[in-house]
Amino acid sequence: MVYEQDAIVVEIKADFDPYGGEYTMVSLAYKIPIPQPPEASRKYPPLPKPVMYKHVLHVFIPREKWAGQYMLWQEYKIICKDNGEITVKRKE
Repeated sequence: MVYEQDAIVVEIKADFDPYGGEYTMVSLAYKIPIPQPPEASRKYPPLPKPVMYKHVLHVFIPREKWAGQYMLWQEYKIICKDNGEITVKRKE
């Protein structure tokens, strides 16, 4: 069975390990819509629709190999196979 999930880049930050290695951490997440409370419809101007992001994958890229491959809010498709193979493809 293959599991597929649409994801968005929600975070890019610097990271390191205790041995001095430097990395760029890229966080991919998917949107979870949150229902608005009933009183929100009576507000003016209308409140923005609340959205929550659930992390699905973190990618660590060594600093020397980081070339801006990921940008915030880019959309990707994550495919996870039964054998543990994970593929991250940019949505077109």
